[in-house]
Amino acid sequence: MLPIIWPIAFPLLKKAIDLEPESYNEQLIEYNVRTGKTHLLVWEEPGEGITGACTIDIIDYPMERIANVNLMGGKGIVRDYVFDEAKEFMRRCGATKAQCFARGTLVDMYKKMGLENTHQVMRVTL
Repeated sequence: MLPIIWPIAFPLLKKAIDLEPESYNEQLIEYNVRTGKTHLLVWEEPGEGITGACTIDIIDYPMERIANVNLMGGKGIVRDYVFDEAKEFMRRCGATKAQCFARGTLVDMYKKMGLENTHQVMRVTL
């Protein structure tokens, strides 16, 4: 299915990739989806086709399993039912919490979706 869906899903994710091009590119995300490291979820609206997409990695920590949302894009991706469906998928993968990295105006958008700011990421180039 990926060869059919990817040409539609990738343009929806491209805007999110463009926000942080040093972290993601099309080849990396497609490879991770093809190899099963990353899950690709898409939403289809009746009469419109695929209108939203997101990528999720499941990360196992010693005391919990986290669903890390890497990229989200498309119109209506922040609709309540879309986020509810994504959360249900994450639960079925065994995740107990969901997280994403955000900066700028995305922080406010995710807060409106019910996410809370729990950490500050500190980084240095090595």
